[in-house]
Amino acid sequence: MHLHKRAFPALAVACAALWGAPAAGAAEVIVIDGERAEVRHDPVSPGRSETSLGRARGRGPSAQAAASPRGQRAVMRALRKARRAGKLSAARQRRYRRAYLRARSVRRRLTGTRGRQLGYVISIVDRLARRRRLTSSRLRSTFLQLSRNTQFWRRHGVPGADVKFRGSELLYRYFTGHGLQIHPLANFVKANKLHGACTKGTGSCSRRRLRRLLDELSKLAVRRHRRFVAWEYQFHFGGGSPPWMSGMAQGTAIQALARGSQLLHRPRYLATARKALRGFSTRPPAGVKARGPLGGRHYLQYSFDRRLFIFNAFTQSLIGLFDYAEIAGSSYARRLFELAEPELTREIPKSDLGDWTRYSWRGRESTPDYHELLREVAQSACNRKFGRVYCTLARRYRGYQTDPPEIELTGPATASEDSGTRIRFSLSKLSTVEVKVYKGSSLAFRRIATFRRGNRSFGWTPKSPGTYTIRLGAKEQRTGKGLKGRDSGTVLVE
Repeated sequence: MHLHKRAFPALAVACAALWGAPAAGAAEVIVIDGERAEVRHDPVSPGRSETSLGRARGRGPSAQAAASPRGQRAVMRALRKARRAGKLSAARQRRYRRAYLRARSVRRRLTGTRGRQLGYVISIVDRLARRRRLTSSRLRSTFLQLSRNTQFWRRHGVPGADVKFRGSELLYRYFTGHGLQIHPLANFVKANKLHGACTKGTGSCSRRRLRRLLDELSKLAVRRHRRFVAWEYQFHFGGGSPPWMSGMAQGTAIQALARGSQLLHRPRYLATARKALRGFSTRPPAGVKARGPLGGRHYLQYSFDRRLFIFNAFTQSLIGLFDYAEIAGSSYARRLFELAEPELTREIPKSDLGDWTRYSWRGRESTPDYHELLREVAQSACNRKFGRVYCTLARRYRGYQTDPPEIELTGPATASEDSGTRIRFSLSKLSTVEVKVYKGSSLAFRRIATFRRGNRSFGWTPKSPGTYTIRLGAKEQRTGKGLKGRDSGTVLVE
């Protein structure tokens, strides 16, 4: 990890504008070291675009910090119960109790955004305890997250990058209104990147960091539904209430643990991954096994939404199962893969819109980042010989990104002064289109918009008579690239 040029004293309340949001795919991490915060460049930490939780269908409610002693009593009761059951040592019980009381004390002294973030995290602890879901296996992750939020919000403002703390490899992500959250998907993607750096012989290989990260993540596995372990999310999202799990994160987890076990010669990582497999044979809301839109087995992105079928998430879940089965020689994991892969083979062609991709079954178009993610996982499935359809789609989706668009001006030939008209054109693929209308050397009209393929148009009202030149330019849906398709013509305004 290399020190970035920027460093911030923790005594100053830094805001998002100061820290700045990293570009897509960037590997910037804010490292908290005591009372200091530094932005560092870390080539193995994933960018936000590749570890986004995706598009959920609704908005979750915002929980409020408990103002009454009810939440506190419930938390203390949960700690005593775990202690009596022999699941919690006396020392750790005292540690968790102090962490909780300190969080509430710090919250009372904070105002504005920082107070609301910490208040939300406290409210989730209270909520879990009141609903008797603050189980012994959930204590470690819950109180770790609470302690880190207390430490962070006491001194700092809204971060513009993922956050980690000195002595730990875990990544925390800020979700608006929900404080810092342990992000299982981002952490296991980071583990895969550390593994790849070592197996590919790049200079960023660090077996020590990979071991520390997988050790930390293994300790955060929560026993869920008494059947399996999972890495949970503890905030409201897309209409779901915490704690919930993600099939994509679970699949990436077992993949990363299997790879780490192989590289580091640590069989216990495989044992942890094996305990996570039944999440794929358990129905929601506990697990992610669902009936897909075409009648087969589907693994959900969100355990709380059994009708949202996300192409890239389903594909990555199966890749994780496949890789684990190969490394561990697990017939059970292979069976979980084989039960669901035929459904994916039938589903994934429905992501093809002819010039771009769809994010989910009958859902909206993919953003450029999600289009690229789907292309990548389709290529990964192709590389693993899942079937010809994945190879075909991976090639086609690359073409949608790189093939230059064709654009042709089709009208009008004439128009009337102060009367609305349409600048018509045909377009070969989903593109960003720019139109410029000149009268002589003067720019009279300019617009930029994104259009699907087909016959499209811009609205325009000429302000004076004369001959105008129309220039059209189009570019594919990638950032930082110039216009590739062009056409022009003239229109006579009377």
